[in-house]
Amino acid sequence: MFKLKKVELLGFKSFADRTRLEFGEGTVAVVGPNGCGKSNLADAISWVLGEQSARSLRGERMADVIFNGTGTRPPTGMAEASVTLIDPEYVEAPPSGPEEAAGALPFPDDAATSLETGGDAAGSNGNGASPAGQRPALKHRAGEIMVTRRLFRSGESEYLINGEVCRLRDIQDLFMGTGLGPESYAIIEQGRIGQILSSKPSDRRAIIEEAAGVSKFKTRKRLAEAKLESSRQNLARITDILTEVTKQIGSLKRQASKARRYREMHDELRGRLKVVLTARLLALEAKCRRLREDVAAVQRECSQAAQRLEEIEREEKAARLQNEELESRLIALRQSLAQQDLERERLHSRIEQVREHSASLRARAEEASAEGRALETEIAALERESGEHARLTAQVREEWAAAEEAARQCLTQRDERADQLSGRENQLETCRQALLTTVSRAADLRNQLVKADEIGLALDRQLSRTESERSAIEEEHRRLAAEIEAAGLEQQLQEGALAGLARSFSETTAGLESARAEESRQRAELEALRREFSAAAARKQALEESLARHAYTTETVRRLLAGPIPINGHQFRPLGVLADFVEVSPGYEEVVEEFLKAELDYVVVERHEEARSGIALLKSEGSGRSTFFVTQMPSKNDGHSGPDDASSSDGILNAEGVLAALRDLVRFEPRLGLNGDLPLETLRSTYLVEDAAAAERLAAAHPKSHFLTRTGEHYHHRLVSGGRGASAGPLALRRAFRDLERRTADLEAKLRGVEGTAAEVAERAARLDQELRHLTAAKLEAEKKAVVSNERSRQLREALDRAGERLSLLRTEAKSLGEERESVGARQVSLRGALDSAAEEQTQREQEIARAAGVVRELRAKIDQLANDLAQAQARSSALEERTRSVEAEQSRLLARQQDARARVSRLGEQGAGWQEERRQLAQEDERARARLAEIEAEQEVARQELEQRELEAQSVRTRRDELGPLTDSARLESDSLREKRSQTEVALARAESDYSHGAQQCREELKADPGALIAELSAGEGPESVPTGEALETAERELEELKTRIENLGPVNMMALEELQEAEERFSFLETQRQDLLASIDDTAQAIREIDQVSRQQFLEAFKAINAYFAESFQTLFGGGNGQMRLSDESDPESGIDIVAQPPGKRLQNVLLLSGGEKALAALALLIAMFRYTPSPFCILDEVDAPLDESNVDRFTRLIQQMSRHTQFILITHTKRTMEIAKVLYGVTMEEPGVSKLVSVRFDEIHAERVPVSELSSAPSPSQAFTVKLSM
Repeated sequence: MFKLKKVELLGFKSFADRTRLEFGEGTVAVVGPNGCGKSNLADAISWVLGEQSARSLRGERMADVIFNGTGTRPPTGMAEASVTLIDPEYVEAPPSGPEEAAGALPFPDDAATSLETGGDAAGSNGNGASPAGQRPALKHRAGEIMVTRRLFRSGESEYLINGEVCRLRDIQDLFMGTGLGPESYAIIEQGRIGQILSSKPSDRRAIIEEAAGVSKFKTRKRLAEAKLESSRQNLARITDILTEVTKQIGSLKRQASKARRYREMHDELRGRLKVVLTARLLALEAKCRRLREDVAAVQRECSQAAQRLEEIEREEKAARLQNEELESRLIALRQSLAQQDLERERLHSRIEQVREHSASLRARAEEASAEGRALETEIAALERESGEHARLTAQVREEWAAAEEAARQCLTQRDERADQLSGRENQLETCRQALLTTVSRAADLRNQLVKADEIGLALDRQLSRTESERSAIEEEHRRLAAEIEAAGLEQQLQEGALAGLARSFSETTAGLESARAEESRQRAELEALRREFSAAAARKQALEESLARHAYTTETVRRLLAGPIPINGHQFRPLGVLADFVEVSPGYEEVVEEFLKAELDYVVVERHEEARSGIALLKSEGSGRSTFFVTQMPSKNDGHSGPDDASSSDGILNAEGVLAALRDLVRFEPRLGLNGDLPLETLRSTYLVEDAAAAERLAAAHPKSHFLTRTGEHYHHRLVSGGRGASAGPLALRRAFRDLERRTADLEAKLRGVEGTAAEVAERAARLDQELRHLTAAKLEAEKKAVVSNERSRQLREALDRAGERLSLLRTEAKSLGEERESVGARQVSLRGALDSAAEEQTQREQEIARAAGVVRELRAKIDQLANDLAQAQARSSALEERTRSVEAEQSRLLARQQDARARVSRLGEQGAGWQEERRQLAQEDERARARLAEIEAEQEVARQELEQRELEAQSVRTRRDELGPLTDSARLESDSLREKRSQTEVALARAESDYSHGAQQCREELKADPGALIAELSAGEGPESVPTGEALETAERELEELKTRIENLGPVNMMALEELQEAEERFSFLETQRQDLLASIDDTAQAIREIDQVSRQQFLEAFKAINAYFAESFQTLFGGGNGQMRLSDESDPESGIDIVAQPPGKRLQNVLLLSGGEKALAALALLIAMFRYTPSPFCILDEVDAPLDESNVDRFTRLIQQMSRHTQFILITHTKRTMEIAKVLYGVTMEEPGVSKLVSVRFDEIHAERVPVSELSSAPSPSQAFTVKLSM
């Protein structure tokens, strides 16, 4: 049974660096704070053993297991995890054979069988280099196996066993039945402990089957069922094929006789088809000639009608433009009148507003004048009243001065007595105060002494607490400062990365937009070039076909050029027409064509014999006349020098108006064998002149010569010819063909260049688009990280500020408390001495108080009498003072009213002047508005007159335009009718040509003969009169169709029927043998499935019974009583799911889903322990399964783990201190660098020497602290 020896990680989730964990005997605990990556160790082991669900690995896709980078580290391109397992029994035992001594690992029987027989890889990435039928070579230590899994960002993955590439299926087969299979109960991930109970009954059954070892039988059954289904499908296919082959044999026997009948009728059909096709082609050729003449006539009529239509449309367009100009002027005049109406209404409104405002100002001025007169009257009354109050004020002031003098005399006497009393009372009060002070001071001293004693004790306690808190805050402050520094560095890196991504994003976006614009432009240019190239290529092909068919020649010439024609025992093979051997200087093709039209149709032959053969052919067919040009002639001078001698020719060339001799513009190919001679006599005396006048003059002077103008007119003595041919001639066609060749070559090269550029631009746009998507995702991720980092930095800074403030406060407080404690000690000593002296002083003060009290009583009686007199004098003085103030206040009020009235009169005067100026301005504005109103009315009258005149002109133009409309429609209808007629004629011509081409193609395809040769053969054999026409042709076509119908009625004919019949019989024999083999294989596979079902069902029921008993025992142990059991969902069906019921102590029996969270965890642990007791797994990983348990249940759980650790190696991921205490090896995981998990180990003997208890090591520091230890107990 395998044990876990070590785990190695590289780039897996948060383990960016290569990390190695070694496991010895006993229980191992993995501890660390939340989020440090502990659970990633369990995920790595599950991943290596073949886990294919990304969700089970706490991710959304499998690529999430690859380290994704941090603010300071780039992402890795690969995740790798390796698990090394050993067999302790095999390692301890010596090698027993040569194979084991060489290092081969002894596989379990089932795993070895699977590896030897191969199998398909499971999962999309489960491919490898180990082919089916080969077992991977395991080159490693004896008794040890290392399984490795790698995943690359490209999506590729690798599986290795002992360093050799293998398949996923090999790994699954290796661990099947060991508790480490796909439904493994040996690895309980975080949160899965509760899912064991909450899952479906069928899922619970899968876990029990894994513990029972039934999963390997299930796999074998699935493979056997797949094989059985495949065999049945193959049998069905073979049966279907046999049925078809049987039918095919019967059909082939019938087809053999049909093939013979078909061959006879097909030979007859070929003979009849040859006659019918020849007759059709001859009729179609005549029809094409007639239709071409009709097209030329209709084209002339179309040109004339188009010219008439163009003239009428031109006149109509001029009328329409004139009408549009008049309409625009009318619209402008109407708009001007409307604007003037609006301005006139506005001026009327403004004049009315000015009038109303002027009237309002006049009324306000009159009201202000009346108010000013009333204010003048009020000011005079106020002046009189103010004089009376001035006299009364002087009288009251004199009475108030006399009363004040009497009161001062009484006050002086009272003050003298009061000074005496005050001195005595002060003396008495001083004594009393001294006594009270002494008594109070003594009491205060006693209280202070008690208080000082209490404060001293309190200060001692507070000082001790402050020092403790200050030490803790200082430690927290240092920790926060370190975290802030790390967060700042991370934030700077993130900001730099984000800025770089933003720049890259902007640059890529701009580049993508530019590339897309360039791509659109290139696409448009490419499409335009393709259209232009297609048009040029089509035109070139049409010209090439026309030149090849010699369409520009007569029917007689085309008949001679149709192909080799047997005449008198030999083939008539012309070289072409003379036009094929002529090349003219550019620009002169049309002139030469018009002049040499007949000569260019000369048929070129090599010898006179061939010319005579051609003439004989034309005579025999009655096809017309033709001129032949013989290339092979005796090389001698016939003495003929032309109509003019050399001197005459030179004289003409030097004459005014002569451009060139025609012989200098025409060149003949060497194939004609001319040796410098001119083949045409007319070329010797023909000249090209500037215009008709020069031609007329030269023709009269040289009657034997020919003169041509640039426009094609021909002058020869008294003869003048001119005009324009119906179509382009051979020379112009060849020039156009050569131009098109160059044009198409240029376009093709340009098209290839643009296609290459367009492809490059499209590729660049696609690349930029992909890069932009990557940058968008990276930018979004960087922004998220930056926000998280900023928030964490802010929180850390706030915490640091709070800690700094608290630390400063504590330091100040501690210093103050120390000083205060020293001061309290000194004060206690001084208080005791002061308390003794205060008692003696109290006695002296009491005696002094008794003497001073008698003197004070006498002085108080005298002062009371003087106080009554003073009160009466002060009362009279106060009354007179109040009277004086009242009179003065009234006088001030009257003066203020006078000032207000005068100010109001001044303001009214100023307002009146302003209103008068505003009325004057309004009058001026009214005059201007009325003048403008008169101008507008005059302008409107002029505009109305012009509007009437323009409307009359527009009506006249519209009348003319309406008259031209019917004329245009009539001309257009006539032109359309002629174009339609021309189109119909051209369509008929095209249809006839198409029918001719179709007939010729039919000759080539069905008869494998050239149409010309077929016509020549039929004409030579039986003569043209043997070709059927009219009713004879219809009869031949009807007989041909009847023969085709008879052939078609035969249906499909297989000419290879006999050979196919033999092959079908051989195939039938082979398929029947295969069918018998498949039937035997299906029986064997079905019997194997029945045996697998019987064994697996028996093994499952035995395991279910045993695990159920162990579950009940474990349940009672963990719960301290109660009852728990498993039941089949359907007792009558052994294949049904499993339900679990539980009865904790003191509760009723109920479904486990109704238990509390802690009870569910205990019940799941009980089931897990029961499965381990029945089938111990090599090792077990429990990820925080003790989290929901209280302390008492944790104690029960740890006791069971200790008992089971004798057979199973436990790896516990936990936060619980009691669980840590049972571990022999304690691993700590931390994140010194944010986002990167790290393993830091400390030797246990060093920790033991410092007497650090395990409970202190279990505290959960923050992920930034480097808390990681390894304890070996």
